[in-house]
Amino acid sequence: MMLVSALAEDDGRRQASLAQPLRCWRARRHVSAYLDGELDAPTRTAVEAHLETCPTCPPLYASLVGVRATLGGLRDPDTVVEEAIAARIRGGLEAGRGGARP
Repeated sequence: MMLVSALAEDDGRRQASLAQPLRCWRARRHVSAYLDGELDAPTRTAVEAHLETCPTCPPLYASLVGVRATLGGLRDPDTVVEEAIAARIRGGLEAGRGGARP
């Protein structure tokens, strides 16, 4: 990573990304929650501002939106989990929480 950073020192896109108020690695950490609408207002605003001005993150974000849309379209709405499997999953979740139910 140090070599990559050293080679990119004079890269204009890298310099522009370093000037962002929310660095790329932090913005990318929040993308999934952003897509799910789970961010608080200040974080959502910071991610949106980053995506508006960053030279490298918007293509990545667009790719994730496309992948998400494609995968979402693959779900079969008629699929039902068999009761025996659902019971095993519930049992495993309850065991993981120490048997407490919400």
